[in-house]
Amino acid sequence: MRQQELLPCASRDHSRGAAQWPRRRHACRAGGLNGVAGPGRTAGVVIVGGGHAGGRVAERLRHGGFVGPIDVAGIETEVPYERPPLSKGVLTSAGVPANAYLLSPARWNEIGVRFHLGVEAVGIDRREKIVALSNGASLSYRKLVLATGLSPRRIRSLEPFAAHTFYLRSFSDALALRERVVAGARLVLVGAGLIGLEVAASAVKLGAAVTVLEAAERPLSRLLPPYLSQWLADLHERAGVRILCGRQVVSSETLDAAGRLHLDDGSLLEADLVLVGIGGTPNDRIAGEAGLHIDNGIVVNEFGKTSDPDIFAAGDVAAHENRVFGQRWRLESWKNAEDQAAVVASYLCGNPSPYSEVPWFWTDQYDLNVQVAGMPGAGEPAFERGKPGERAYLAYFTTGGRLIGAIGVGCGRDIRIAREMIKAGARPDGAELVRRGFTRFGDELGRQAS
Repeated sequence: MRQQELLPCASRDHSRGAAQWPRRRHACRAGGLNGVAGPGRTAGVVIVGGGHAGGRVAERLRHGGFVGPIDVAGIETEVPYERPPLSKGVLTSAGVPANAYLLSPARWNEIGVRFHLGVEAVGIDRREKIVALSNGASLSYRKLVLATGLSPRRIRSLEPFAAHTFYLRSFSDALALRERVVAGARLVLVGAGLIGLEVAASAVKLGAAVTVLEAAERPLSRLLPPYLSQWLADLHERAGVRILCGRQVVSSETLDAAGRLHLDDGSLLEADLVLVGIGGTPNDRIAGEAGLHIDNGIVVNEFGKTSDPDIFAAGDVAAHENRVFGQRWRLESWKNAEDQAAVVASYLCGNPSPYSEVPWFWTDQYDLNVQVAGMPGAGEPAFERGKPGERAYLAYFTTGGRLIGAIGVGCGRDIRIAREMIKAGARPDGAELVRRGFTRFGDELGRQAS
């Protein structure tokens, strides 16, 4: 793609390390910016979705030298911020927690990104290149980026307990939960995924009585092999968290300020509040109504381009082609939002660089950091260093001798190296790994690999 085909891009000022752009000033308050890109205002890039991915696309466009208009519209009522702290630091901080903004509101003003906060995009006219907003306004675009994220999956059986049921998708959600998670509170977490287990670790520190319900047979079953799932479950149980696997809520009822949950095995749980963390569904409705290709999200190629050459998608909503593993998938992670935003912005600035990143997830629970790279579940455990629970524990997973996944505890540098090895299609030398302190699975520990 030729740069002049789309975007007016400034020359780089390498002495300052950033592109030069007009320093226009716009308010960043919710409801304060609901203008129309029409006569007198050149259409540029419109980003639908003011979360992490949408915000990062806007920031990367400016960093890449784009000097045209950038409009960000979304239901969010604050400028973009990081979400990982919501299940950890926001809940446990001693003082009033601060939001982890990608950029401060003042900085967004300085770089001339115009926010339309607290409004929903309700339609796309692809022929006229217009996005209709829920407040009656509209935005004209030359290129459109959809970063609409997810909506949390809800549980119908909890509707009678709705006043005490929480979902964690925003800073305001975290603040509301923080007020209720106090010493002695009976908290039930539905879902033993990353969110559920991180909140469990945070809540038990605050003195809450925590129970985790998981429909699958073990925690984090999509990320961890059985032996590491068991290690993590044991870690939580030693901290005082009760974990019940293979259980689901079939009905609920409210009793004064608390409630009762009926489980599918006939047992009952008393709860003061419930947090549901069972993933989300992609917000792809307006894309589908506009005729874009939808398949568990908005389908994009390796550059983030949809079936319409003027529309792109990034973040949790995008079902993208991954060159490393040769398949299409949709990832819900901080790293994926960062990477896809960079790919889309680079393409729009005339510097196409295909998405070729290795999936990476991490979680902080208690004083441990666990990181997962690649697709461990698609391979077989091959080599490990140390034992689960020890710091600097590292495990490699292979298929046909090729490294396709790694899991580490407290060894971020090793995981970074593993990601590069996976990306390069490395085939680890077993003898060399043994010399470096690894053991083959089963050689010494006698533990079942699966």
